[in-house]
Amino acid sequence: MGVDLDIMLCVLAQALTAALRARLPGYATVTPDVLQRRFLETPGTIITSDDTVTVRLDRRAYSPVLRQADLPTDTRVPWWGNRTLHYEFS
Repeated sequence: MGVDLDIMLCVLAQALTAALRARLPGYATVTPDVLQRRFLETPGTIITSDDTVTVRLDRRAYSPVLRQADLPTDTRVPWWGNRTLHYEFS
């Protein structure tokens, strides 16, 4: 069963990476390691309240790309007690 879980997680990670890449202008064909270095490793701060979790990403050279991307700023997460996940870009 462990192999099946590993395969499922790998497929899920590939799908999420492809979805992110498609929403970033000019990054439709980059490799996953480029996305990792430029976007996923961005430091930031997590601020929690009763109904919202805010992720504030620090300013980097690629921050303008994130601001132009077709990414939702607020997402309601049902399995998280209907809290709202909110992203801010410095």
